[in-house]
Amino acid sequence: MLLNFIDKKIQKAFSSAAMQYDILTSLHKEIGRELVEKNSLRRDCQRVLDVGMGTGWLTHRLTNVFEEAKVIGIDFSLGMIAEAQKHEGSFQIVQAHAEDLPFKNNIFDIVISNLAYQWVENLEKAFRECYAVLKDEGVFCCTLFGKNTFDELFHALDAAMENREINVRRLISEEEVKKIIKAIGFKNVEIKSEPIQSHFPDMMTLIKWIKDIGANALSRDFFVGKDLLKRANQYYDEYFKDKLGVVVTFEIIWIEGRK
Repeated sequence: MLLNFIDKKIQKAFSSAAMQYDILTSLHKEIGRELVEKNSLRRDCQRVLDVGMGTGWLTHRLTNVFEEAKVIGIDFSLGMIAEAQKHEGSFQIVQAHAEDLPFKNNIFDIVISNLAYQWVENLEKAFRECYAVLKDEGVFCCTLFGKNTFDELFHALDAAMENREINVRRLISEEEVKKIIKAIGFKNVEIKSEPIQSHFPDMMTLIKWIKDIGANALSRDFFVGKDLLKRANQYYDEYFKDKLGVVVTFEIIWIEGRK
């Protein structure tokens, strides 16, 4: 998630990663299960929208929870859509961008999304789209990766750069999310941040994992050479390694609001 994406880069990256995405994303699934559980008691839902459905794993689970509802999943990656079509028949699939939802206003009871919005360039526009398509009293419930995700990796790269600026954009902070959600007009807003620590064998395995899930696009004017990576790896091992491997922090921002 060393991020300075443009849409075509994201689409290409995630399309090529789609076949192995589910294998590599157990963290996504664990958070997705919690997200579904949080909404499982909501009843009388006629329409549910999953934004950034990926391979359709979460969308399919939603059809089991909301058996009487029409469940729709959107993604703009053709590779992800091809994988989601393996669940064909359980939910409707639409290729679309989160910043431009192709639906009428006021038609969804729930808009849900799991760890997708961190890829969106204009987050405020995307959240306004969600607000527009929700019915009155409809619920928006999502998770996204926050600014402190991969904090150790950024510290290691900073140290390796010897105080020169790294020209990559960090993810959005919890405070920025709060400002956007409240400015749009959502009510009964609950936003919280949760750090989750995991382990990888070493820093290079982490970087390969980031690449393999299609989230590796760096700003083109930022060059990562072998010497820099070697220094970063040494720093990572010295400061962020224990007997289980190198520590990796994921910051999960949980958002819930009602129209």
